[in-house]
Amino acid sequence: MLAAAICLPAAAQDLNSAYFLDGYKYRHRLNPALAPSRSYFSLPAIGGITAGTRSDLGMNTLLYPRDGQLTTFMNSSVSADEFLSKLKADNDIGVGLKTNIISVGSWGKNGFTSVELNLRADVHANLPYDLFDFMKNLGARQSYNISNLDVSGRAYAELALGHSHSISENLNIGAKVKVLVGLANVNAHVDNMDVVMNGDKWSITAQGSLNSSVPGLVIPTKGETGASTDPAAANQLDFAGMEFSTDRLMSDLSSLSYGAAIDLGAEYKFDGLLEGLNVSAAVLDLGFISWGTNHLQATTSQNSWEFGGFNDISFEEGSENSIESQFGSIGEGLADMVVFEKSAAASKAGARMLACTVNLGAEYELPFYRRLSVGFLYSSRIDGLYSMHEGRFSANVSPTKWFGFSASYGISNYGSSLGAVLNIDLPGIGLYVGTDSAILNVTPPVEALDGISLPCGKLNLDVYVGLVFNLGRYRSLGDNR
Repeated sequence: MLAAAICLPAAAQDLNSAYFLDGYKYRHRLNPALAPSRSYFSLPAIGGITAGTRSDLGMNTLLYPRDGQLTTFMNSSVSADEFLSKLKADNDIGVGLKTNIISVGSWGKNGFTSVELNLRADVHANLPYDLFDFMKNLGARQSYNISNLDVSGRAYAELALGHSHSISENLNIGAKVKVLVGLANVNAHVDNMDVVMNGDKWSITAQGSLNSSVPGLVIPTKGETGASTDPAAANQLDFAGMEFSTDRLMSDLSSLSYGAAIDLGAEYKFDGLLEGLNVSAAVLDLGFISWGTNHLQATTSQNSWEFGGFNDISFEEGSENSIESQFGSIGEGLADMVVFEKSAAASKAGARMLACTVNLGAEYELPFYRRLSVGFLYSSRIDGLYSMHEGRFSANVSPTKWFGFSASYGISNYGSSLGAVLNIDLPGIGLYVGTDSAILNVTPPVEALDGISLPCGKLNLDVYVGLVFNLGRYRSLGDNR
């Protein structure tokens, strides 16, 4: 599992830039008290796709153009100072995906009700500075201490039922209940790792654990694959022999994992001297998944082990040395560096909390043109090592009911970003496309990538796109009060 960390591309959040656009159909995902302006339904594959990355690292931190070729940071032509100066104490990188299977939103006498089925997945890795220092400056020091090395991933299906309504002229409230089915859960964490030179080998001791609940995934031991004849290594996990078994999948599906979560939200619209000011708050994904019995547990060995280092890996440019093979070699080195031993008895993984999000919004509709507003959204995603805190300013305009546009600027612990959303809300059909993190700065074209440029700066990018079918007339909360 740790071998995959170096070749990963943030859980995908919902489109924060569209928080203040009335026509955006999935406003209720950002705050269940915010209802879209029309009833709608969506179909699989086209209803909504969200994909994004979040990272402290930049693509130009890991990859370097050299003489028309592309190479990794491990190439000898990339100096340690050039590479390590771009790193923080903890560097995380992640990818998230959310796909809408079906969604229905309906206006009724008592407010707006939504039902949707989504698939959600995210993978994160936290890579400490000392790990990169050890890899790049191998042999420069006699000892290294590496802590907080982590790989975490989960995938689950989400069935959500939400409702919002107006309880006074000024106050709207909403709630959403979610039933969750866990599809995959992996966490490999090393609290502390001491790496000490011992002759011509590195001696490693570590305190860490691995937990995996992935139906159909088989991770054998070295004794089971015959990768080692040493009895002391027979119980060590052999990631090279990892495979997906359809027979194992069928048996694992008999003990699926389940969970539940809730969203809560409110919106208050001022009148009098403060007319035009709207404030809102929401708590999202407050819940958990209890992972079942098809579970693998492993811990790092109680005894020290030897590691030969990364010296035998060639990273010189050449047509036979692709980026894929370079990262594959790094991954193999990491798999040899961190040794997990399978626990004697597997047990339930227990409950794992979801990444909870808190959204706080304030919008002011300009008095000389109410269809133009400015807004500020504070969003805090609480997820341990991978928590994200962002403040986003936006300018929003809806000159007609069927057209809306928002431009935004966000500042977070992952850096700054520019976002934009275009929302079309015509009779019969609705379309939106947007981003919270657009890539604006890129490198010159790289010959090794057929003239494609690489993004500069931090690897923050997301894309949101969806097509829905509109029903009924335009509505807003409080129409029937």
